[in-house]
Amino acid sequence: MTALECSAATRREGLERLARESWDILVVGGGITGAGIARDAVLRGLKTALVEREDFASGTSSSTGRMVHGGFRYLESGQVRLVMESLAERNLLRRTAPGLVFPHPFLIPVYGSWLGLARIAAGVALYQLLALRRTAGAAGVVLGRSALDLEPALRARDLAGGALYWDCLTDDARLVIAVVLDAHRRGAVVANHAPVVGLLRAGGRVAGVALRDELTGVTCEARARVVVNATGPWLDRVAAMAGTREPVLRPTRGSHIVVPRDRPGARRAIIFKSPADRRYLYLVPWQRQAIIGTTETDYEGAPEEAYATQEDVAYLLDAAEGAFGASAPRSGDVLSTFAGVRPLVDRPGVSAYRLPRDYHIGEGPDGLISVAGGKLTTFRRMAEEAVDEACRRLERPADGRPCRTAAEPIVPHPEQEASGDLARPLMPGLPYLRAQVVGAATAEMAVTLSDCLVRRLRLIHEAPDQGLECAEEAARLMAPRLGWGEDEVREQIVGYGREVARTRMHRGGGDVRAAR
Repeated sequence: MTALECSAATRREGLERLARESWDILVVGGGITGAGIARDAVLRGLKTALVEREDFASGTSSSTGRMVHGGFRYLESGQVRLVMESLAERNLLRRTAPGLVFPHPFLIPVYGSWLGLARIAAGVALYQLLALRRTAGAAGVVLGRSALDLEPALRARDLAGGALYWDCLTDDARLVIAVVLDAHRRGAVVANHAPVVGLLRAGGRVAGVALRDELTGVTCEARARVVVNATGPWLDRVAAMAGTREPVLRPTRGSHIVVPRDRPGARRAIIFKSPADRRYLYLVPWQRQAIIGTTETDYEGAPEEAYATQEDVAYLLDAAEGAFGASAPRSGDVLSTFAGVRPLVDRPGVSAYRLPRDYHIGEGPDGLISVAGGKLTTFRRMAEEAVDEACRRLERPADGRPCRTAAEPIVPHPEQEASGDLARPLMPGLPYLRAQVVGAATAEMAVTLSDCLVRRLRLIHEAPDQGLECAEEAARLMAPRLGWGEDEVREQIVGYGREVARTRMHRGGGDVRAAR
């Protein structure tokens, strides 16, 4: 089996190796942070393993606004250092992952006074300066109703103008999976659906983990010289296994809605303020849809159970109406929703919206290294610092090799060849082929139907019926590659239906808002 293959068999062999061998570094958590740490570590010559409780990117890393950006709104709260670092990482990812991170124009409409427009224009100028002017296009200001020439869907009333600039977009889940597969290609062992159920100790220090294979129920132990807790919103849960009682995180729920792209029909990403509380929100065009987000509310439940509530959806629709007026989407336009729990570092007395997006890397008294906070854009830098810390623990500079991720491209996985029946579209009107379902199972370690349709093909948010119509066909394409019988095919379809139901939880008490 070659390093380019990443199938269920690869996963099974990886779990066998985890139990049989010892490791320099074992990363717990297969979101963007853990994926970045594993890739950095293996590039430095460390014997590296990565385990994930569900699927890669199944948590917060597949529930973002699809942006790789400096964070324009953070300038408002004086987080200049964070913006500088984020812009530097954005520019770096454009070079190292050009097929995954790509530039896109953004527009900030300003309503009311010219003074407000001047303030936003000054902010954009500073943003460009902090980016060292490394952008894909020009920034500038358009006055008055000239902004409607760029985006006719904007509300015309009281429009003072707008500020135009460039940032980047990405398919967040595909980025995570690309980083995981690149780490595997370079020698890391990776396994999804393998939750940590306990920590191993030696001499009072964390020396590995106990794992359970969710597909078989079999448990095993994996020993490592360094264990890194990169579990995002589950960080405090894993730290508690090591005896850490004081929580580090203040989890916040960020909810999004997905609407047809022609409602409102924006061609650029639009950054706008909610009339209710003056918070910055965004609309991001994506394929045939548009994503509108995001809420910022404290969250106390299990991260895996987060969903967009009726209140979240109503808030986002009302805010969109403030920016787009008659062109804004209505409740009946909402195709699906999603919500992620952000693992923000707690700051007493600070509102959820104002919590900084900085990160913290620390080592507990038992030797467990934990990575808290951060954002998608800065994952590479977070990983570099985490691996630096691991190398100090190992008392060797990773065979003398420095961090290489600033220059080493993220190598995309080869596309599955399509011929015959497999060359047919999975759903009419969407760019996904039946061959990509096969490729997800044979080359991208998708071991459930949801792995494929939620994170590899993204049909759950891009298909008009969220992929329910083609779920059985996809399951039957995966079945012979994964050894599923008829009962398992049916169970997989039911499981995917539960995933779809979570995106429709806001409908539970009726329509979120009366039609206008």
